[in-house]
Amino acid sequence: MSYAQHRQTTLPSQIRPSSGFGSNPSTSTQSSALQARINEKKVELENLRQLRDLSAGLAEQMQQLENKLSTLSSGTEAVAAVLGNWNNVLRAVHMASCK
Repeated sequence: MSYAQHRQTTLPSQIRPSSGFGSNPSTSTQSSALQARINEKKVELENLRQLRDLSAGLAEQMQQLENKLSTLSSGTEAVAAVLGNWNNVLRAVHMASCK
């Protein structure tokens, strides 16, 4: 028998087929662990996308609230000015009615 007949050919673990033929259990375990990590990251990415969308919606609602509060503040100032003038109007009416 020659040396070539007794020699076993082995492939490095990086290029071994992953179909189960010639693969060792640790490579399969690493592959499934890697796939599980990829799946976790996909779920995390989807959650981050949802968070981004919800945050954008919240920011828009806060902008609308700011606009409404600004309108309310302006309206309150106008009401205060009118009420302040009523005192003067009533005083003038009272003075006119007394004469």
